Amino acid sequence: MDIGLYQAKHPFRKLIGWLVPLCKHLNPNWISLALLPVGGLMAWCCWQGLQHGGQVFLIYAVFLGFLRMVVATLDGLVATTYSKSTCVGDILNRITPELCDLLLYPVLVLAVQPPVALGVSVLAMSWAIGFMGSAGAPSGVPVQSVGPCGQTDRLAAVMATCALQFCFPSLPFFHLLLWWIVLGGAITLVLRARRTLQIARETDAGV
Repeated sequence: MDIGLYQAKHPFRKLIGWLVPLCKHLNPNWISLALLPVGGLMAWCCWQGLQHGGQVFLIYAVFLGFLRMVVATLDGLVATTYSKSTCVGDILNRITPELCDLLLYPVLVLAVQPPVALGVSVLAMSWAIGFMGSAGAPSGVPVQSVGPCGQTDRLAAVMATCALQFCFPSLPFFHLLLWWIVLGGAITLVLRARRTLQIARETDAGV
């Protein structure tokens, strides 16, 4: 059974479907690129909220996280709905969320200042999860999104943590978040590796 919020993508697409006609004349590649300033601003708000005591910035980060989800889904919807899909668009659709993560997780580690081993593990895990999901792509194995700590799950967890930290500023919610990324990420790596190898073996057996 698949685990993870990525499985909720279809209801979420229906939820934001009303936005698609409004973007009919937009190039979906520009929608993909619009994700970068949203992700950068979210990372900056997290830094302000955690390092400079601006608690309200954590709430801004929650809204920016939701906006990031919308934009990251909208580019693909516009491309498929209006037959604007391109190879460049597919690449941008995959790269821009990764670049947003590249901005977000180092900022969180620097702001929270966890033990070095934990911080390094979080950074490594945020890279390894995406890598393991696409490890089979060169051999034709579909990209895997299974696991409790996928990109969407981590983003939702950061948003929830921002909200909790705003409401209870004295509690170490972000430290718990970092531990969850490491432990949940380990489970996610195992599940994705297992699924990728299973499909690869089935493909080899059918050759």
